[in-house]
Order: sequence, then C-alpha cells, then structure tokens
Amino acid sequence: MMNRVILFIICVGLIMVGRPADNPVFAQGENSEISILTVEGAISSAYAEYLERGLQIAERRQAEFVILQLNTPGGSLDVMNRMVEAIRGSRVPVVVYVSPANAMAGSAGTIITLAAHAAAMAPDTAIGAASPISGEGTDLDTTSETKAKNMMKAIVRNYAARRGPEAVRLAEETIDNAIAVTAQEAIEVGLIDFIATDLDDLLNQLDGFTVITDTGENNLNTRQATPVPIRPTFIEQILFILTNPNILFLLLAIGVQAILIEIS
Repeated sequence: MMNRVILFIICVGLIMVGRPADNPVFAQGENSEISILTVEGAISSAYAEYLERGLQIAERRQAEFVILQLNTPGGSLDVMNRMVEAIRGSRVPVVVYVSPANAMAGSAGTIITLAAHAAAMAPDTAIGAASPISGEGTDLDTTSETKAKNMMKAIVRNYAARRGPEAVRLAEETIDNAIAVTAQEAIEVGLIDFIATDLDDLLNQLDGFTVITDTGENNLNTRQATPVPIRPTFIEQILFILTNPNILFLLLAIGVQAILIEIS
C-alpha cells in the first residue's frame, strides 16, 4: 500500500513538472542577449538555486543584463538574504520586474526588489508588507521582532538611499508597520524606477538607463539585444513543486493517511 502511494505521488509530480513553462519564448538573435528569469510563488531555496544558476549563465554569455520577473508573497529571511547576495554580487546588472498585473512583491519580495540595480512594476501590482513573522506564520516575540526589524531596515536603507529620503521612509514603513503600496504610489516617492505594462514596454524604457554595479556604471542597451529566457531545470521544477507550502501540506496529509491505512 505504501509503495502504491509513493508511486502515485511521484506520478503526480512528474505530470505537473511536465507542464510547459510559463516563460515567454523569443527567437534567438545574433546580437547580445537579455537573460529572463521568472520567480513565481513563495521564496524557497529552490528559487535561490535557480537565481544563482541563472546569473552564472548570464555572466558566462556576457548578457547585457538580467530581468528577474517576480511575483511572490514572500519567504524566509535566510533564503531572501541568499538571493539578495546573489543579486548584489552579480557582475551583470539585475532588473527586478514585479509582474504580471495583480502580482506582488510581498514581504521578502520587497527586499529583493529594492536590492536590484533597477526596479520596475507592472500596473495593478503591489509591494510591501515586509514585517517579519515566525516560521509558523505567527508574530515574533518582542525582542526577536525588534532585532529582525532593525536588521531589515538597515538593509533597505542601504538599497533605498540612492532613491531619496521619501523612498527610504516608505521602505522602512513596509517593515515597521507592514505598509503595502501600489506601483503608482511606489514610483511617486522613487521607490521603483519604472512602471511598465509588459516586457516590451520595460525594455523600451530601460534603453540607455544607467545602473551602478560592483564593476561601475553600466548603460543598459536593449535595442541590440534579444530577450532569452533561462528556464528552470527538471530538478529545479521538482523542487519548486515540493517546496510549495500547499503541495507540502497535501503530501503530508497523504503520508499520514497512508500510515493510518498501513497500520489498520
């Protein structure tokens, strides 16, 4: 009985992994490329692996820059820090684009967006509500909460400082008071650089935009570059599924039921 349950779970996972990726397909060109990564769902170590691999590929291909399409309710601070380190340490500029419409950069996604060398949002998206909570989804005790908030605010001050005092204030408010704002509200105070309706609109606005990385100033060039998606590997797709909280709950429920059936 247990073997049948395990086989069933594996089959379901393979069927889900076999679905076509949501990344858009672009024709390859002879010019340089713009690498496209997509993170959609709760931030997990699987997405950190995907981001690190994608940035390595982009650097190896000498990509003009990377666009990270982001739609997340948040995730753990440890994984967030890992992704932020990868972005800040990238020799290739990284642009975070909160999309599509109705997407969000919630909680940890807020910090990841601010860590990018340029940030953009689609209309009808939201960013913020970055107050830390425990791993069980409950509020932290007073001491832990104060320590976590102060550390996160120090991080966002580093990234938002170039955007002006209003942007810094709003960034801290997303942590202190779980404030969330729309794309329009974010751009009004300079928290983000662009509002773009789609990827083509974003590329048009990015052309000639100057960003600063560890290698110095970079003028982004989109007219002579072709967007190329970097798709997750088979293993990464499996990990995306297995680290999804809803899937984890389902697998746990099936496992408990299987144990009860085996015992009976």
